Amino acid sequence: MQNRFPYLSALLMLSCLGTGAAKADEVVLYSSNNIDVVNTVIEQFRQVHPEISVSVVRAGSGALMQRIKAEAEQPLGDLFWSGGFSTLSQYAEYLAPYSSPEASAVGAQYQGAGQRWLGTNTHVTVLMLNERQLGKLKAPASWADLADPAWKGKIVIPDPERSSSSYVALYGLQDLMGQEVFEKLVRNAVVVGTTSGAYEGVANGEFAVAVTMEYAAYQYVAGGLDTIDLVYPKEGTFLSPEGMALIKGGRNPESARKLYDFLASRPAQEEVFKSAFRRPLRSDIAVNTLTSLPAMDQIRVHALDDDRMGADREAFLARWRALVSQR
Repeated sequence: MQNRFPYLSALLMLSCLGTGAAKADEVVLYSSNNIDVVNTVIEQFRQVHPEISVSVVRAGSGALMQRIKAEAEQPLGDLFWSGGFSTLSQYAEYLAPYSSPEASAVGAQYQGAGQRWLGTNTHVTVLMLNERQLGKLKAPASWADLADPAWKGKIVIPDPERSSSSYVALYGLQDLMGQEVFEKLVRNAVVVGTTSGAYEGVANGEFAVAVTMEYAAYQYVAGGLDTIDLVYPKEGTFLSPEGMALIKGGRNPESARKLYDFLASRPAQEEVFKSAFRRPLRSDIAVNTLTSLPAMDQIRVHALDDDRMGADREAFLARWRALVSQR
């Protein structure tokens, strides 16, 4: 799709940013978000702050954080939006504390230590179901249902080594249900290399069920694909909250704070939800009044410790590889 906003760049190479002083009315935004979402929100920001120009560098969260680390002595970016809390915590020393006036609408559990980041949205793990592919099987209501051998080959899961959301889902599944159910479900599943490969596989009728993210599944429901349902397993599901942060030593802190406040604001968060169904963390946005998605207090959530999950990553993935190789 052609960029509708020529003042935005989908990807700016660092050499293009230069090493000289940036303009006082410019913000360099590092973002892992979808370009259409970024374009929409930045267009709204420009209407409020026409005096501030925004340049965008887009890449994955991990790559951008590595870039921020590499630039620590001479930062080229001003603001990062957005990444998982475990990723943000690993790079906290490169992030600048900031107390935004918008932070009061976000629960304390979704704010970084020392106010180094602020939660913006959360992914919710769901089962994405294609009713036409069920055959004689009854629609699953729980994780335990999918451990039944009858589901073998009908479940698709992204590789957790390549998908952070899948890592959260599988780590949470083992933590919640125990090793036996975890292993049975994994043995029933087909593993694909990308997050999109899972939900697209169900939408295209290749599989009956995907372990995926709420927003990814719901886009098909909102688009009118009436064979798709979302299931929130009755034992509980898992959250993958994401946040944004000011880059320590950024050259345009005042303008960056204005963009930060705007991205955290209710209008911007509602726009992101309406366009991409990314569930906001602001307590004053009721997603069930904007869509058919349930309110958060209607979802049973199994809490995970982000620090522990990060520390356990290598050991978990080693066990995962061994399990998959034995199937």
